[in-house]
Amino acid sequence: MGTERNLHAGKVSISPSSKKLNEDYLTYASNWVNQDEDAHICIIADGMGGHTSGNAASYYAVNFILKWWKSTIWNHNSADKFFEECQESIIDAFYEINDNLLELGRLEGKKIGTTLSVLIFVKNTYYICHVGDTRIYRFREQVLVPEKPTEDTIDLDEEKSLVQLTEDHSWAAMQVKSGQMDIDEAKSHEKAHYLTQCMGVKGDIKPFTASGSFTGADYFLLTSDGFHNLITDSTLREQWCKELEVHTEIQDICDSFYNTVKTFGFHDDVSMLMVNIGSRTEG
Repeated sequence: MGTERNLHAGKVSISPSSKKLNEDYLTYASNWVNQDEDAHICIIADGMGGHTSGNAASYYAVNFILKWWKSTIWNHNSADKFFEECQESIIDAFYEINDNLLELGRLEGKKIGTTLSVLIFVKNTYYICHVGDTRIYRFREQVLVPEKPTEDTIDLDEEKSLVQLTEDHSWAAMQVKSGQMDIDEAKSHEKAHYLTQCMGVKGDIKPFTASGSFTGADYFLLTSDGFHNLITDSTLREQWCKELEVHTEIQDICDSFYNTVKTFGFHDDVSMLMVNIGSRTEG
């Protein structure tokens, strides 16, 4: 099939020994729009630490999106029309998840919250819908054409090989964006990890969305804050470059990142999902 490209993925999701439940949940799926066009989706959610039933909230949110994905793709035989509807209807899916979690929390008499980040690939285009402080990064193995800065991305190095594609809905990110603090000041503040948006806890949400094109040279990484609170941007880029230089399989790269996290003695759930569309032959 002319436009078929495989999704190659690796993932890690683990809790520290001090926790009984992993409140992170992640998955990915690939489906055919028609006999010539495939599409892919990656999802990560982090149930709110300190809120009861965080693991149930993240599981619910991810599986709601999977059901939305399957029902939407079954109604289309055109990749372009499918992608157009995804951008329109996924916002409503986020609103419905939020409302359902709020109602469930009301009935149960407790907070049931989660972050949620969704990454969709159709043809040569990706689309992101996101709430919270889980993140999506893009690493470009070879930068051939410099990109113009946009409001949808956060450049993490001058070569623009590593880019944060999502915006953190956190107090710290808000301080940096408004110019009140620099990154180091915000990260060290006691309110650094307070969320300004999440699903199922604070009522109204305004999902962050972004889109762009991608090639086989692009790798995408979805992470929970248990990962990116420990790994600096420079370490992430350097280690990613090192692993790709020896043509390591994607799962091995994830395992290597996890081994790095372990050296810090992590105290929160650590989850990562790395994907590449069509450029790697897995062993």
